[in-house]
Amino acid sequence: MPKNGRVQKGILKRLRIQTVVALALALLSLPFGAVAAYSSLFGSVTVFVPGLLFTVLVTGKIGADSVEFLRTAVLAEVGKLALVGVFCAVVFIFVKPLAGGFFFLGMIGVLAAGWLGLAFLFRD
Repeated sequence: MPKNGRVQKGILKRLRIQTVVALALALLSLPFGAVAAYSSLFGSVTVFVPGLLFTVLVTGKIGADSVEFLRTAVLAEVGKLALVGVFCAVVFIFVKPLAGGFFFLGMIGVLAAGWLGLAFLFRD
């Protein structure tokens, strides 16, 4: 299999792992109440969507010249961090009631799942 095909399969595996973790955290938060469950889901989405946009932008430049790839990666990372900040602000301003601990649990869980997905990508 060509290297780009392997990378694309690894990226899809990473996104699947993050999705499963987000849903699992929301379900595990449900016994603590509906607010905890949707707070966890909002936290997961706050990390997942910007990460997905970063992935779409950067994977389009895989195999391109290194300067173009690095420029795209840096700009995409800055955009991702800004988007996470905007999502956090929107959630904390407009979502009432919100369980902050569960919100950050969702964020950290999906972020850690992304790192686990990267480990699977480079395992082979």
